[in-house]
Amino acid sequence: MRPKTVSLSLACLIQWVCASGESPIPPSFIETYCYECHDSDSTEGNLDLERTQKGSIAEHGSIWEKVLRKMDARQMPPIGNERPSEDLFEEITSDLAVSLDQWAALHPNPGRTETIRRLTRTEYQNAIRDLLAVRVDTKALLPKDEASHGFDNITVGNLSPTLLNRYISAAQKISRLAVGASHVKPGGQTYRIPADVTQESHVEGLPLGTRGGLLIPHKFTHDAEYEIRVRLARDRNEVIEGLNGSYELDILMDDQRIRRFKVKPPKTKGDYDSVDEK
Repeated sequence: MRPKTVSLSLACLIQWVCASGESPIPPSFIETYCYECHDSDSTEGNLDLERTQKGSIAEHGSIWEKVLRKMDARQMPPIGNERPSEDLFEEITSDLAVSLDQWAALHPNPGRTETIRRLTRTEYQNAIRDLLAVRVDTKALLPKDEASHGFDNITVGNLSPTLLNRYISAAQKISRLAVGASHVKPGGQTYRIPADVTQESHVEGLPLGTRGGLLIPHKFTHDAEYEIRVRLARDRNEVIEGLNGSYELDILMDDQRIRRFKVKPPKTKGDYDSVDEK
């Protein structure tokens, strides 16, 4: 029973010392195992624990962090000197870690932060999706963020007047999408298939059995009549490549087909404008 009494007394002593904001390690432990190398007369490694223990964690937090790392690795006290038992090692290092964590939680030090930090284009798009449940393509609203080594947030601390205007303009357009606007002029939106995207294979998201096409996420902001125009891609000579026979072109909305077109080569050679006239 005697060891348990000593252990309980030591635990109570540690809790009291930490609560008072003083040394997180009992003075008796430091005097027994640390002063041989780290008192005011023999400060090996430029570490004076005799002076350190008289202050609080607030004054010497970084020093106690180093002590904890050394004790965790069992480098303090060094081999050859009087060393505590393994149980006492575990108890002291555990309580020291708890004391440091508690003090850090009560006195957070986030370091120097930017006064203003803007969202990147991708972060802005995701924030709009999460807050307003509106999916927008910010590539058409905001300029591309500069990137370095795969990171695109290296300039988030910069917000020039021109970029601020772009963000304000984007916010105005997105707010109208989210809540609607009573007075909206007729407008249009053009979607283009990139030239390097093949139309010879199935496009993920479109019905099975189809080939080519474009999947467009678009939010219709008003209950109104919309006109959809489809213009087949041309080369530099305004020639529709690969149009050698008859094809079917479907327009779908919410996975439902709303129109099917028959696309055929022009009757007059070179008259590809007539192909789009449906």
